[in-house]
Amino acid sequence: MSRPRDTIGTWIGWTFFADLATGLALTFGYMFSKTVTMQYPDKEKWLPYSRYRGHHFLKRDEEGEIKCVACELCARICPCYCIEVVPYEDEKGNRRPAKFEIDTARCLFCGLCEDACPADAIALGQQYEFSSFSSRDLVIGRDDLLAKPGKAATGGGVVAARLNTQKDVLVETDERQGYNWWRNIRRK
Repeated sequence: MSRPRDTIGTWIGWTFFADLATGLALTFGYMFSKTVTMQYPDKEKWLPYSRYRGHHFLKRDEEGEIKCVACELCARICPCYCIEVVPYEDEKGNRRPAKFEIDTARCLFCGLCEDACPADAIALGQQYEFSSFSSRDLVIGRDDLLAKPGKAATGGGVVAARLNTQKDVLVETDERQGYNWWRNIRRK
């Protein structure tokens, strides 16, 4: 009876050893291959896809007026309570936001505010480069939200860029479509 147990134990041991050898071969193969490192932000920048949920922005209608009707549905549906809307009526009798603030330090970027808006006034855009040393700077007001860039038309690639730190930290690029960085990863 001890012979079949030895045979099964030997078979399982060789299987685990073969898996270990395959894993080590893969590790050593990547260790000595060419690295795939983005030179962000000095030389390269990632362009987000159109479905990317970045920084919030507010939309305007055809006449240049803000689309928001201050219904406060975005503030009510927000799971982290980071949106604050204070409504008022303008001289035409239209309801508009007197105060529209989003605390991006608390925001989950889930997109529920975008889905709940009946006027299609708020959306999540393409900007992903915003950081600060103070959480007070991450509270964005109505006028700043109107000035933010919208959704990306194309994206998903890496473009050549240049870091400009003269006035502010900006990454400048002229390209609209970049290369697919996923193809640079070594395959078997």
